[in-house]
Amino acid sequence: MAEQVSMADVTGGVGAQREVGPGGLGGGGTWGATTDKKRAYTKLANPLFKNFTLISSQTNITTSGWVAMDAKSVEILWSIVDPSNSRVCSPVTIANAVLFVGSTYKQGPIYAIDAKNGRILWSYETSATVYDGMSVSNGCIYVGNGYKVNVKAFVQTYSSDTSLFAFCVT
Repeated sequence: MAEQVSMADVTGGVGAQREVGPGGLGGGGTWGATTDKKRAYTKLANPLFKNFTLISSQTNITTSGWVAMDAKSVEILWSIVDPSNSRVCSPVTIANAVLFVGSTYKQGPIYAIDAKNGRILWSYETSATVYDGMSVSNGCIYVGNGYKVNVKAFVQTYSSDTSLFAFCVT
């Protein structure tokens, strides 16, 4: 079940398509892609630890990550591995040319990524799994942590908590 990305053409029909990663039974990039109109971004879920190659860097990985594509041609511009080596990562959020992402790793890392080149600009550990996307408003990002439901039987790194974090640029 590979992750397939399709962009709609101007008529609303299916335009360019590209396989970007292994995906899984629960979807993958389906849950949480975004665009800034120039580029499209999504997560690369890999819940079964399949071997695959990040197209832009030719790096072989067995975990999850993130990818940026040209919004019209779906040419892959960059792709990176989740530094915490989790199988699944949170939906992506874009604001001011920065991509905000989280990881399901038990320490709950979140990352700010340069949307143009995929370089990690900043990271923070929230102390528990980050499974949902982040919200952005008035120069701040908001993220909650903790995810503990029945899927923990399959993904042992999920951890629970009830915290909400706000990070603001002043």
